[in-house]
Order: sequence, then structure tokens, then C-alpha cells
Amino acid sequence: MKKQRKNKRNGSYNRNRGHRAEQKIVNELKDLGFSGVVSSRSESKSTDDNKIDIIDKNNKLPCYIQIKHTLQTPQYFNIREESTVPNEEFCII
Repeated sequence: MKKQRKNKRNGSYNRNRGHRAEQKIVNELKDLGFSGVVSSRSESKSTDDNKIDIIDKNNKLPCYIQIKHTLQTPQYFNIREESTVPNEEFCII
């Protein structure tokens, strides 16, 4: 049986890391005055499935936001193809 590397990252680690990044951006947007901003995970599964991570229930945010917390460049065009949001309203952070 092989020994696992001590610092090997698994899927749940990366998932939690992504959730923390979403919450960080939500809190920063709230500090800027966007009081209706929430994570789409807590509000709408269909919105979350549409590659939108942050929504504004007050409709004051000028774009839809997808959060990627990664060391590599996100696959923008692949993500973009999976979303029905208009191009000019879609943003990856």
C-alpha cells in the first residue's frame, strides 16, 4: 500500500477553499454597499448551476460573478459556454 503524501489536497479541500473565496468576495461587496449580495449556493440551485456564484437580490450589482480560487488560469471559455448569462454581464474573479 502506498503512503499518501502528507500535504495532498482532496476534492473537499478544494471545494471548501472555493466556498471561502466566495464568502470573502460577498463580504467585500457588502462592505462596498451592495447589501443584497449573497452566494448563489444559498439562494438558487439553478443560478449556481448556471455558473453564477454571487447574486445581488437588490439588482444593484452590474454583473454576474463566477469565483475561481486557483493557482492556474481558469478555463474562461469553457465556463462561459456553460452559462446563459450575456457576455457583457459575466465576470470571473
